[in-house]
Amino acid sequence: MNSNSVTFSKTTEFEKDLKKLSRKYKTLHEDLDNFKEALIVAHFNQELAPESMGFFPVSHPGIQEGFFIAKKFACKSLKGSGSRSGIRVVYHLEGSSFRVCLIEIFHKNQKAVLDFQRILNCLS
Repeated sequence: MNSNSVTFSKTTEFEKDLKKLSRKYKTLHEDLDNFKEALIVAHFNQELAPESMGFFPVSHPGIQEGFFIAKKFACKSLKGSGSRSGIRVVYHLEGSSFRVCLIEIFHKNQKAVLDFQRILNCLS
């Protein structure tokens, strides 16, 4: 499986989050490209469990399968932190059609919980 086989999209809210965070973390766009490659490996390589690479299912009442939060996001702007940068990415994976929709990106120190309303909006 290569990156050309998987289609990525972003919500408008994700674009706003990314723009805001990239002012502080200058390498975020490049880091996001690396993240996409890791996501493909985690979800489409049958030998690995996504959880082993820091991709965890979102569990919340009313939210169906396919929504994940990435808790290991390597950010070069946060030197010395590696994949423990504190950046979180929420996304929806349609595995059968090889589509990924990026929903939310945030730093865990600036926002404690996911925006479940955004996830629910993706369902409608």
